Amino acid sequence: MLGFLAGVLQALGYGLYIRQVLRHEIVPNAATWLMFAYGTGLLGVLEFSRGAGWELLVLPTICAGSSIVVAAICLKRGTLRWPKEWQDRSAFLADVVLTVLYVGAWVLVLLGNLSKEERGYADLAFLICSNLTTITSFSPLIRGAERKESSLPWVVWTYAYTVLGVATFVQHGPWTELMIYPVLNALLHGRVAWLGQNRPH
Repeated sequence: MLGFLAGVLQALGYGLYIRQVLRHEIVPNAATWLMFAYGTGLLGVLEFSRGAGWELLVLPTICAGSSIVVAAICLKRGTLRWPKEWQDRSAFLADVVLTVLYVGAWVLVLLGNLSKEERGYADLAFLICSNLTTITSFSPLIRGAERKESSLPWVVWTYAYTVLGVATFVQHGPWTELMIYPVLNALLHGRVAWLGQNRPH
């Protein structure tokens, strides 16, 4: 139930955000949203492979799909292009490398060259690294949040990730790698919500 509630809050946040984007009330950072669209999908697959149930995957699934919508809006407006800053490029390339390594691990399992236990260790390493790329994905957005972001959707998303964290805690306990995703995202979304309060209206 908590995982479903987190997904509903996530969808509500995206509804508010996309509405504001379409009304030109906020200017989404194209580089960040491209990385969200790509990276969240990968992270969902990695969490699934580490034993996350469907109720814990509702939020990342909604996030991945809705991020694609925001990225598509940026593409339509001509703002979606290769990032200029090295931090943004590094984050995107890190996601690409993780995907290649993850697919490579699956191929090795299918060919019988990597045991399921070894693939489990590889999944854990990729999951941790994929979560860490979230920090760099947020960096371009955070740099411009005071000028371009509205606080309300980010507040809703902060609550969504907090609820997901509670759901993960209830299902798997506090010392699981699955806690990295909700805790890290609650902190990052909360940071943007705080910065967005200072945006000139």
